[in-house]
Amino acid sequence: MVSAIIDARACPPVPAFLPDRTWANFSGTLDGVAARGWTVDESMRSPSLSTYLDDCERLGISRVGLTARVPNDLWGGQGNPPVFDTVAQRPELFFAYGAIDALEANPAEAVRQLKSRGARGVVVEPGLARTALHIDDRSVDPVYDACQSAGLPLLLMGGGETGPDLSYSDPLRHERVAIRFPRLQIVYMHGGWPFVQAASGVAFRRPNVWMMPDVYFPGLPGEQDYLLAMKTFLQDRFLFASNYPYCPLDQIVDRYHDFGLSDDLLAKVLHDNAERLFFPGIGSSGR
Repeated sequence: MVSAIIDARACPPVPAFLPDRTWANFSGTLDGVAARGWTVDESMRSPSLSTYLDDCERLGISRVGLTARVPNDLWGGQGNPPVFDTVAQRPELFFAYGAIDALEANPAEAVRQLKSRGARGVVVEPGLARTALHIDDRSVDPVYDACQSAGLPLLLMGGGETGPDLSYSDPLRHERVAIRFPRLQIVYMHGGWPFVQAASGVAFRRPNVWMMPDVYFPGLPGEQDYLLAMKTFLQDRFLFASNYPYCPLDQIVDRYHDFGLSDDLLAKVLHDNAERLFFPGIGSSGR
């Protein structure tokens, strides 16, 4: 049993996320929970921050990554300040990933400011921009270069509802970014789903790519492919993320423990990998 879990991505009911589609259209979110194979119990129908915090403590979730989002028409997004405000209120639990527009005019300065505020990574979602961009569009390269120069991990959306059509989830585009920026640690948000085998192939070929399928694992087609990658070449680069409330905390933690993973591998996936990536040389909390 891992005593200190790092949930690398979640959207708890805090002001940074409440106005967004996830919480503003919560009935639709619960439909998504059920569609992913989870059980929507009564506690999920009326969630609260206090209940969420109690669940984290009970399940051993010691740190939670909050992803800021540049405002967009599909999911909302409140920008960076509300996320950093939430972290300031509960710094022992929450940590922040700052968000940057894919076409930021001064990316080096934007990344510098986020790093100075304590951001543990930078979120870039080109497919959700007002004019959607593929992630390998050369116009986004200055943002990637700024992250690489600053030594901050890049959380790059690629999979699921990441753009107007499935071409925005094409793993080949992810690989092109990884090739251009070999010193940039790239977190594959949504794990390239539904192109699971191809996305896993990108991570196999490119050692700077980390896998974080969050809401698309476990429970959906491709589960066994993600699991096999986790057990083999990705055991040091696979990140646990609930993306709560899309995955009920109890159920997803139980599923990871029920996979029959060794204690060492479970510790890597639930804690150590995230600590090594997001808290290098510092450590987040003991496990």
